[in-house]
Amino acid sequence: MTVKAYLDWNGAAPLCAESREAMGRAMDVVGNPSSIHAGGRQAKAMIDAAREEVAALVDCAPAEVIFTSGATEVCNWVLRDPRWTSLFVPATEHQAVLMAAERNDANMLTLSVSGDGVVDINLLRQFLSAKSDRASLVCVQAANSETGVVQDMESIVGAANAFDCHVFTDACQAVGRKDDAGGMFSFARSGVHYAAITAEKFGGPAGVGALIVRAGCELKPFIVGGGQELRHRSGTENLIGIVGMGAAARAARENPVGRQVLEMSAYIRSMVATVADEVQEIGRGAPRLVNTTCFAVPGWKASTQTMQLDLQGVAVSAGSACSSGKVSESKVLRAMGYDRALASCAIRASIGPATTEAEIARFIDVWGALYRDRAAATRRDLIDIDKLKGTSHG
Repeated sequence: MTVKAYLDWNGAAPLCAESREAMGRAMDVVGNPSSIHAGGRQAKAMIDAAREEVAALVDCAPAEVIFTSGATEVCNWVLRDPRWTSLFVPATEHQAVLMAAERNDANMLTLSVSGDGVVDINLLRQFLSAKSDRASLVCVQAANSETGVVQDMESIVGAANAFDCHVFTDACQAVGRKDDAGGMFSFARSGVHYAAITAEKFGGPAGVGALIVRAGCELKPFIVGGGQELRHRSGTENLIGIVGMGAAARAARENPVGRQVLEMSAYIRSMVATVADEVQEIGRGAPRLVNTTCFAVPGWKASTQTMQLDLQGVAVSAGSACSSGKVSESKVLRAMGYDRALASCAIRASIGPATTEAEIARFIDVWGALYRDRAAATRRDLIDIDKLKGTSHG
């Protein structure tokens, strides 16, 4: 089935033309970036240029960008560092963060979030004031991948700094995307010490990302060897992927996900609510990314919806993409206080600057028809049950 409407940009944004073209040029370069001959120098120059583009997008110094295989590597690198004696982590974090934290021997404390998915800053301060060590790490996702809810990272960092704690953020979804108030993630302004980003979320290739690390907060190398990546991360650099990431970063900086996408998301929310008056919009009371809409119809399983939509060429997601490809109840929604039944019914529509009005219309038409068919089938079932009851009492 050909995809006629792709609304899963939070899972992976389509590869942008700039990235594709840049990777094609990089394929013609022969040389190890660590070699001093002409080919090696050319490869190194391309990596340095990409580093500058990523730094410009994230708003940090080029020396603070360390290229990796992706955000999962970064999460493991930061959270499994043996220096941490305490980890403060909301249950709404991505599995890469939660599982990496569990593999550290540090004391792990779960931070509470509101019904809209926002970290309780006052409770965070109470947690931090009660800690007895000075090697703590606070981990909060800048923007949630499932709900699009944006955290107040500056306030979180302010609370952490008061107790000499470091802060790590999974910024994968936030980079290159504005929130509904027009703000955009800035590493420099946020004050965080570490951030994870990945190219595939802003139009670059999969399998390449970066650790953004504030000067003076360097970690022990997670992968040792030849001392590449400013002696922080060994292994011959993925030249083609890094060049593609740099080109995508420049394109995202020049054309961030902003107002047009906000208006299309608002239209999706309006039409979904018009079709189904019982729909529950997730994170409605909190700041959100302009491109993300998460909602649930009670009793209509997310697994059913995603499969039905897929059969008609419409791609959406139920929660975060994972290697198993399974669809189950959302742990994020459970952490936000939703019951198990509703948490298994939430789907996410996420879009980007290349999303067309035709794709939005296709999604609404197909989803609306499926909803109406389901409602009609439910009514028929109720009528049949009533008939059976009448017969049994006749």
